[in-house]
Amino acid sequence: MGLPRTLRARLALLFAGATLVLCGLVGLVVVSQFRSQLRASLDDGLSNRFTQLDAQLPSTQAGASLTPLLPDTESFAQVVLPDGTVLAAAPRALYRRSVLQGADLAQALRAKHTFVRPARPKTSNARLLAGPSDLAGQRVVIIVGTSLDDTIQAENRLDLALAIGLPLLALAVSLGGWFLAGGALEPVRSMIEEADTISAAQFAAGAGSGPGRRLSVPRGGDEIAELARRLNALLARIEDAVGHERAFLDDASHELRTPISIARGEAELARMSVPDGSEAAVALDSLLDEVERLDHLARNLLVLARSRSAQPASWPEVDLADVAQRAVDGLQRAGAVAGVSVRLDGQATVRGDASGLERAISNLVENALRVARTRVDVHIGTDPTSATIEVSDDGPGFPPLLLERAFERFTHIELPDGPSTAERGEGNAAAPASLRPVATADAGLASGPRRARAGAGLGLAIVAAIAAAHGGSAEACNSGTGATVRLVLPRHPS
Repeated sequence: MGLPRTLRARLALLFAGATLVLCGLVGLVVVSQFRSQLRASLDDGLSNRFTQLDAQLPSTQAGASLTPLLPDTESFAQVVLPDGTVLAAAPRALYRRSVLQGADLAQALRAKHTFVRPARPKTSNARLLAGPSDLAGQRVVIIVGTSLDDTIQAENRLDLALAIGLPLLALAVSLGGWFLAGGALEPVRSMIEEADTISAAQFAAGAGSGPGRRLSVPRGGDEIAELARRLNALLARIEDAVGHERAFLDDASHELRTPISIARGEAELARMSVPDGSEAAVALDSLLDEVERLDHLARNLLVLARSRSAQPASWPEVDLADVAQRAVDGLQRAGAVAGVSVRLDGQATVRGDASGLERAISNLVENALRVARTRVDVHIGTDPTSATIEVSDDGPGFPPLLLERAFERFTHIELPDGPSTAERGEGNAAAPASLRPVATADAGLASGPRRARAGAGLGLAIVAAIAAAHGGSAEACNSGTGATVRLVLPRHPS
C-alpha cells in the first residue's frame, strides 16, 4: 500500500504519524515520572517511619512490650529477631509471622534494603523498608511498610487515561493537520481551477492585444503568492511569443499576396507570347503551378493565423449539412471532383464560425479527392454532446509514419522514387509510388487513381486548428478500404 496521491493527504498522514510517535514518547515519560515520584514519596515516608521506630527502640527496656508508632492506617511495622520471631508488630495481626523470611531477612540484618512483598492480612502487595537495629543489646530487624494497592490503582488509572486520551489527541491533531493543510493549499487549488479555465483559444485571443487572463495572486508574500506571480510572468512571456508568431503570420500572409499576384500576372502574360509545346511554354506552365502553390500556402497561413482569434461567445448556430454542401459545391466548380463520386449525408447544428468550418470540410474533402479511386463519403452524425463530420475515401490510406503526425504543420515524408516529397498534411495520403504527386500542368487528371500536386503541409493542420478553436478535435485513421478523417465539434461550447 503506497502513500496517498494528494499532498494534503500526505501532510495529514505525516501529522498523524508524528503525533502518534510524540504521544507515545510523552506517555512513556509521564508514566515513568509518575511511578518514580510515587516510589520516591513512599520511600520518604518509609524512611521517616524507620527512623522514628529506630529511635524508639533504645528507650525500651528488656522484656517490656513495644507498640510501633504508625502515622496512618495504611502503614505497618514489625520488629523481628534474626530467626524470624516477631517481637513487636502493628497492627497486631502481623504478630503471627514475619513479612520477611530467609535470605531477605538475612540481607536486611546486614543493611537497609527495600523490598516489594505480600504482607497479608494487611495488604496484598506492600513496599517494605527493612534494616538492622538494637533492642536492649540484642540484634533485631526493623521492618516498616505501606500498602501498594492505592498506588497500583492510581497507576492503572493513569495508564487507562493515557491509552484513551493520547489516541484521541493524535486524532484531533491529525484532523487539525488535514484542515490546516487544506487551508494552506487552497490557493494552489484555486490556481489549478483557474488554469483549467484558461483555454488555448482564450489565451491566443489575448495574444498581441493586451494582457490576457492571469492567475489570481493570493494575499501576502509567502511562497504560494510568489509562485502565482512567477506563473503569471511565464504566461505573459508565452502570450508575447504567441502574439509575435501570430503577427508574423498575419504580416507574411498579407505581404506575400501582392508579389504573388504580380508574379502570376507576369507569368501569364509571358505565357501568352510563346507558342504551345515549346520549352518556354513548359517552363512557364511549371512556374504558374509553383506560383499557385505559393498563393495557396499564403492563404493557408492566413487561415491559421485567424483561426486562433475566434470568439466562441459570438458564434451563431451553423447547419453543418449546408456548410458541407457549400464546400463540395465549391470543389465541383473548381473541377477537383472530376471522376470521383462524392456522397453527403447526415444533419447536425453547432455554434461556430461558418466560413472556418467550410474551409475545414473543404480541406478534408479536397485531400480525400486527391487519393480517392472512385468515391468520397462525407457523413455528419450527432450524439448528445457533440457533432461529427467524417470524410472517408477508397484510396490507399495513410502510411503508418504519416498517420502518427497527420495534423502537424509542414510535415513531409521522403519517398524512394519520384518527386522530392509527398505532402502529408495537405493530402490524406502520401501514397505509394503509383500515387505520388507529379509536378505537371495536368496533375490530378490522369486515368485510374487520381494524381495530386505536392502541397505545403498545412491542409490538415488548418483542420486541427479550426477544430481546436471550436473546442473540438480532429482524428485520422485507416479503414479497411482507405483513410478516414473525423472532425468532432461540441454541440454546446462553453
